[in-house]
Amino acid sequence: MAQKVRTRFAPSPTGMLHLGGARTALFNWAFARREKGTFILRIEDTDPVRSRREFEEAICEDLFWLGLDWDEGPYRQSERRPLYAEFLGVLQKKGLVYPCYCTQEELEEERHAALREGRPPRYSRRCLFLSPEERRRLEEQGRKPSWRFFVPSGRTVVVEDLIRGKVTFGTDDLTDFIVVRSDGIPTYNFACVVDDALMEITHVLRGEEHLSNTPYQLLLYEALGFDPPLFGHVPVICGTDGAKLSKRQKDTSIRFFREEGFLRDALFNYLLTLGHSFPEGKEILPREELVALFDLKRISRGNAIFDLARLSWMNRVYLRNLSISDLRKELASFAGVLWAKWERLLGEEYLLRLLDLFREEATTLKDLVASIDRSFQGGEVSEGEAKRLSAFLHAAFSALPENFFEDATRLQEELKRLQKASGLPPRIFYRTLRVILIGREEGPEMYRILWALGKKNVLAKLESRE
Repeated sequence: MAQKVRTRFAPSPTGMLHLGGARTALFNWAFARREKGTFILRIEDTDPVRSRREFEEAICEDLFWLGLDWDEGPYRQSERRPLYAEFLGVLQKKGLVYPCYCTQEELEEERHAALREGRPPRYSRRCLFLSPEERRRLEEQGRKPSWRFFVPSGRTVVVEDLIRGKVTFGTDDLTDFIVVRSDGIPTYNFACVVDDALMEITHVLRGEEHLSNTPYQLLLYEALGFDPPLFGHVPVICGTDGAKLSKRQKDTSIRFFREEGFLRDALFNYLLTLGHSFPEGKEILPREELVALFDLKRISRGNAIFDLARLSWMNRVYLRNLSISDLRKELASFAGVLWAKWERLLGEEYLLRLLDLFREEATTLKDLVASIDRSFQGGEVSEGEAKRLSAFLHAAFSALPENFFEDATRLQEELKRLQKASGLPPRIFYRTLRVILIGREEGPEMYRILWALGKKNVLAKLESRE
């Protein structure tokens, strides 16, 4: 019987969740869900200087907003240090690690010397050959050792990558690497191996920048007697200029897209197409179908291109396809107290009509907020024209029955008649009326605006300009 799939997402809480991290989380989540497996969240907070609890909370919140629920966790590496000490002891007993007393300055000097001489910057192993007396002397000087793994020479480490195929590394090209620092904090490679083994992770899907870590991790799996998981290294996400997206950029964080008013289902859908294709060129699919069709074999080896224009197009499609009740929930949550204010001023029925009207030209929830709010602010137009037209139309519309505003054909005919009766050219008539009613010169057809606002709200807006 095949082992049950267990995947994980293991972010470092040193910043906000960015597109690359979210895509990695989504691939792991989708694969686990498709295979009826387990998705685990692990917080790799072993950097005491840069790790912050507020970033951890923000990452969890953004994952939850995207709909990526986890079955176990969040585990925190900072709470698991006794485990790492235990497995360091295993390596020490096997003689596979040795203490290194080199300072950061000495290591940097050694690295620069190698680069100047055209050699790969690998550790010289000078601490490997220290005598017990030399080690004692260094410790008396106050130096605390880190622990380095001894990489055997003359071997080949093979990574059977689920995405890239067979990738080989010669151990002569590797370096003796630190597993535990002098302050007792484990390094990424060591903590990652211990955690993935103990959490019984079966598949590790992560960015291709981690491929160079994999041979070191495979050596650790072997040394500790663990079976390694299957690895899949997904392509880098680049911008349309071909440059790799930086997670330090504010406009690549999930929080940025949330604040800009992108819908979570649109972002979820788009992220699943970054470096992954669906059968028959399909792009926009229900969440359940996206998960059912997710396939590791359909992950590309080439870099994925993040195109804001394409995400915006996808978001517009989702925005238009939402039911009005779901759109109301989305916008009410996004707009906050503004929604209650609009509802009080217009009434729920007419606010929903206006919302349905404005979404046709909106890309994001932020656009919708701006359009609706602007309709309450009014716009700049000739005061004389506004007053004359408002008084004229207030009198004309007051005489019309309420249900007249529900008849599109009659509204269009009445507007043509009123434009001629006003003595204003069509361009001035419609531009001025549109500014009075929705705060801008361009927008939906006038009869649709009148239908959306209803007689009472139209009269109130006209009266405010008289």
